[in-house]
Amino acid sequence: MSEESFAGMRNSGDRISTSKKNSKLIFFPLLTTLLLVSATIVVAGDFDVGNVHSTPSHAVVKSTCSTTLYPELCFSAVTADPDFAEKVSNNIDVIKLSLNQTIRSVQNNYVVVKKFQTRKGLTNREQIALNDCLVTIDDTLDELRRTIADLDDSGRHADDLLTLMSAAMTNQETCLDGFSHDRADRRVREGLMDGEKNDGGEGGERDSVAEVDVGGGQEAPSGDDGVYRENVEVPKTKTYLMFVGDGRTNTIITGSRNVVDGSTTFNSATVAIVGERFLGRDITFQNTAGPSKHQAVALRVGADLSAFYRCDMLAYQDTLYVHSNRQFFVGCFIAGTVDFIFGNSAAVFQDCDIHARRPNSGQKNMVTAQGRTDPNQNTGIVIQKCRIGATQDLEAVKSSFPTYLGRPWKEYSRTVVMQSSISDVINPAGWFPWDGNFALDTLYYGEYKNTGAGADTSKRVNWKGFRVITSASEAQTFTPGSFIAGSSWLSSTGFPFTLGL
Repeated sequence: MSEESFAGMRNSGDRISTSKKNSKLIFFPLLTTLLLVSATIVVAGDFDVGNVHSTPSHAVVKSTCSTTLYPELCFSAVTADPDFAEKVSNNIDVIKLSLNQTIRSVQNNYVVVKKFQTRKGLTNREQIALNDCLVTIDDTLDELRRTIADLDDSGRHADDLLTLMSAAMTNQETCLDGFSHDRADRRVREGLMDGEKNDGGEGGERDSVAEVDVGGGQEAPSGDDGVYRENVEVPKTKTYLMFVGDGRTNTIITGSRNVVDGSTTFNSATVAIVGERFLGRDITFQNTAGPSKHQAVALRVGADLSAFYRCDMLAYQDTLYVHSNRQFFVGCFIAGTVDFIFGNSAAVFQDCDIHARRPNSGQKNMVTAQGRTDPNQNTGIVIQKCRIGATQDLEAVKSSFPTYLGRPWKEYSRTVVMQSSISDVINPAGWFPWDGNFALDTLYYGEYKNTGAGADTSKRVNWKGFRVITSASEAQTFTPGSFIAGSSWLSSTGFPFTLGL
């Protein structure tokens, strides 16, 4: 389907309806990519349920699958169910049947991964990566089941369902990314994908928040002088949790896990947040591994409707992993070198200071590396009304270390920088390729009304996917109100925010 019609689903006012003419919105186009590697795809199609009840089941399936990236695969997967003719009378039935088949496929993945864990000769990092897969598969199953349950909820926002499906896809990709660090990892990745083929077959309003006084309350992690040297995870079962520090210079959670010493990127995070509606304020999240240790995450966030205020995220490569779901950062300071804001959430940054640091000799700095894998995912990185610059150690030698706004980690990478101040640390080209021509035609990189010495777009890259945004209405789609449905939840955080331009 067109980008224009899909964009309509992201409007925070749009709601799912399964029974009336104005129920043009409902899902479908993602479900097929991940039937290839067994995860999931969302789908957003133009459906008129009222007109399909008298249509033969094959025609309904064919029509629905035509909106996907892989219509033939979609059709064969759905019609493979021996009882599909009895189960399918409209487009919603096709979606539910596809989701149920995907759940079975993902459950099979879990068995495949468990089998791999028993293989001899696996390295420590490969074992960690396999465990990461089990975690993300479990999250995927939850998201798929919630999607099925929510399809019948006429009051459910379209964006909520798209978020669930986008996150489920991201989890599958994360599992495979864990086997991309070296040649041995890639061997396991190939074996895991072969194994898949061969074995195949809400919480209401915020009435109260559980607060953890990280600066010294009874529930705080142990530490001296406000520095807590440990790895912390807030699991998906811990929702509506809030970390409150005594100030970003007084409360620091620090670690040093990294890829060179045997971790995966996913597992290297000093702090990992998964439980939805998490809030963090006045804290520093830090990874001290250094630029020679490659990927070393300070903070990983996969919590839907999470927000951070006056927090620091400090590391080098891969500082802030905005993994999945909807996130908001305001008044924060983020510093790093290579791809230091990366992931596939729908993340908006407002009034933040984003600074590149001095990397290793010969390295280039990339502020972002966004990981959207399908054009129907409602994900991307938006930097609005922020300040992009350099730390003092880089400022003195910035001519020796080119710095760019970002590069495309995945094929449909999407990043927008708007209404921000960009210093001359940013190279005039603005953006940098990942590998040759990869994703240059399919990415979406936009700039809108930025200022500063690095904001001049006259020498920017000449890629099909890059655009200088001139329309306020186009820019509006990337504001918190539209992009992360901010009008429905940001006020409950108690943090400052602007919904529009």
